[in-house]
Amino acid sequence: MFRLVALAAVGACLVPQPRIHAQVIATAPETEAPQYAQRWDFYGGAQYSHFNPSPGRGVEAINLLGWNGTATAWLRTTWGFEGSARGVYGNLVVPANSENIPASPPMSEHLFLFGPNFRLIRHRSYTFGMHALIGAAYGKFSSGFPVGTMPQDVGIYNDKLAFGMGVGPSVDYNLTPRLSVRFIPDWQPTHYGFSWQNEFAGSVGVVYKFGSLHNK
Repeated sequence: MFRLVALAAVGACLVPQPRIHAQVIATAPETEAPQYAQRWDFYGGAQYSHFNPSPGRGVEAINLLGWNGTATAWLRTTWGFEGSARGVYGNLVVPANSENIPASPPMSEHLFLFGPNFRLIRHRSYTFGMHALIGAAYGKFSSGFPVGTMPQDVGIYNDKLAFGMGVGPSVDYNLTPRLSVRFIPDWQPTHYGFSWQNEFAGSVGVVYKFGSLHNK
């Protein structure tokens, strides 16, 4: 009996045993899309604004059209600092008056805004972001008014440098790593006179990106 057990043990040692190999597949770490590797982006586009030039209800709100130029310095792929200059132009709707003030004199508004810009969603094809900008707005309402009259004579704001803001999202569609189409809908409040104007603003244009962002 002892011999049988010993022979069985020796045979087990001589028979090749199956071996299990653990295979490790190395994967490269996922890198940031090249669309977000640039330090700077410049945006240029058409601007729209819906604006009420009067604190009262006797003057109509008007639609203004113009331009928007923006530069953003990206400190990380997720956030940066933005500066925006905007100009919009249109014609006032003046109530009937005895001052010989024309019914639709021209007006303009220029805004210079600064603040943070955030990329909340980054995809190779598109980006969704948000900015919160503050600064100044200058409204020129007296163009076309006869000498000796002022916009306030018909309930319209006088020319003024006022506080301004631009808060809202932005959506980029990436055409190439350096070129995108951008849409910006903004709440753009200003503070002419002693009241707030809740402007709605929108812009569509093109973004060009350049430089190199090393700190991701």
